[in-house]
Amino acid sequence: MTFRVTIGRKIGMGFGLFIFFALVVVVLTNRTLERSRVINEQINQVYSPSVDALVRLRNLTVNGHMLIKHWALLESRADAPEKTALIEITEKELPGILDRVDTLMAHWDREEVAIMSRITVELRVLFDLHERIKTLLPSLESYSDPFIHMERNDLAEEGGPLDQQTGRVLAELDHLLSMQEEKRKQLGGGMIRSFDSLKFFVLYMGIGLVIIGAIVALLIIRGIVRPVQRLRNVLLHLGRGVFPNTKVRTTNDEIGDMSKALTSLVDGLRRTTDFSHAVAAGDFEAEYQPLSEEDMLGKALLTMRDELGQRERVLEMKVMERTEEVVRQKEEVERQSRKVVELYKNVTDSIRYAKRLQESILPPDKRIREMLPDSFVYYRPKDIVSGDFYWFEKVRDKVVFAAVDCTGHGVPGAFMSLIGHNGLNQAVKERGRTVPSEVLKDLNTIAYEALHKDREQFLVRDGMDMALCSYDPASRVLHYAGANCPLYLVRQQELIQYPPDKNAIGSFDLNGQGFTDHRIDLEPGDMVYLFSDGYADQFGGPKGKKFLYRRFRSLLLEISREPLERQRSLLQEEFNKWRGGHEQVDDILVIGMRA
Repeated sequence: MTFRVTIGRKIGMGFGLFIFFALVVVVLTNRTLERSRVINEQINQVYSPSVDALVRLRNLTVNGHMLIKHWALLESRADAPEKTALIEITEKELPGILDRVDTLMAHWDREEVAIMSRITVELRVLFDLHERIKTLLPSLESYSDPFIHMERNDLAEEGGPLDQQTGRVLAELDHLLSMQEEKRKQLGGGMIRSFDSLKFFVLYMGIGLVIIGAIVALLIIRGIVRPVQRLRNVLLHLGRGVFPNTKVRTTNDEIGDMSKALTSLVDGLRRTTDFSHAVAAGDFEAEYQPLSEEDMLGKALLTMRDELGQRERVLEMKVMERTEEVVRQKEEVERQSRKVVELYKNVTDSIRYAKRLQESILPPDKRIREMLPDSFVYYRPKDIVSGDFYWFEKVRDKVVFAAVDCTGHGVPGAFMSLIGHNGLNQAVKERGRTVPSEVLKDLNTIAYEALHKDREQFLVRDGMDMALCSYDPASRVLHYAGANCPLYLVRQQELIQYPPDKNAIGSFDLNGQGFTDHRIDLEPGDMVYLFSDGYADQFGGPKGKKFLYRRFRSLLLEISREPLERQRSLLQEEFNKWRGGHEQVDDILVIGMRA
């Protein structure tokens, strides 16, 4: 049997060698780190705390010596700060640090323990001297006793027993500290040598691992990656429907087996393509040999060839029949299209004629200027006909005018506007009403009766919103009443709002309800605005949002000082700028009048 170096063996040998050296590095590193950890624990948990404790003991001994000499040589009261500080040291701090040293001595050498034992004995002798001085001089009066004075001088004089005993204690402490410092330095040097060994292992063994990894990677690239890339290129070409021009080189491993299978597949696909072209060209007698007995695609192609031949003959017959049917259907479609075009033209013509009828009920500009010389009307229907309309009429010495917004827009709104127009004529011209609240009440009754003839079967909820004013030019008194439409008054660059009643005309039976009159004494230069909701509800701007009443009020304040025709032009320009490419959403009506 021929030995094959398979892909698994190649990868196994390469990574086995790499793992072996990696384990060696790990073991050596772990040993070095463990040794360093032990040394670090000795330094941080034994000798560094011991040195700190001994230094603290030495400092307390020196401080105690200075304070006891001060006690002995300088007259002071019992509560002097120096005496209380000495008592604090001897009774609290020194016992505490000695307990700390006693705990740390468990890890010391015998010699160090012996020295510390001697220091403890010497400290007891020193503390006995301290106690002797404290006993001799308990108060300020004791300093006057000559016998005590002689004894305390003998104890505390320069070079006396107190200095000698303190010197012996400090000498022993310095000797012990030097031993502790020397051991700490030795352990620190051992740790540095340990880390040098670790550096050696990591550096050189790491270089070795990099070299081994590079060799393994090179072997994998040459033995696996490159052949796989060649197979990938062939498959990508096949995925795009392109046959490769170069043959795949085979090797003695699994990739070689895949290469042989892929070469066989490419040859089979070439023959399949040639056969498909022949069948597509109408050669239903073309021959094709499947790749094997299990070649389902090849057998399916042969079946397809036979079925296509049969279907072609059937389709030729059906095409002839369908062609005749399509011709008949085309003629019918053309006839129906002509009918639709004619119907659309008739409807459009009717709506345009309705527009002329609606425009005929609107007062002309000349008539408006005769009644209100300082006024303008900005009127912009959404469709050909509109649901908004304006109404002006002079009754005796007063001018009655209104801005009306009927439910909906287009044809439905136009029908509603006729009801509103006729209702206003009936209430004002026929009945002589000039008080706005009475006009709205009569108009509501007229509209309600017109819209709700058959209440048994259905109830129409449509109606109209309206702002109605009666103006006496001689006295500059304006009366206003509104149904869902407010009135804005601009006076000295301040906008004042007059609220309407929240009821729509024609949508309810009054049953005793009424509308509110507002009396406004106008001043020269005041601007009065009536309007529908179309301007404020228009979508547009950079974010496609509504214009809103806040912007509308700001716009009216901004243009209120301009001439009337200029105001109408500015309203048009701002509307076009805001709307941009958006569709107009509703009819627009704004009436302005200057007192």
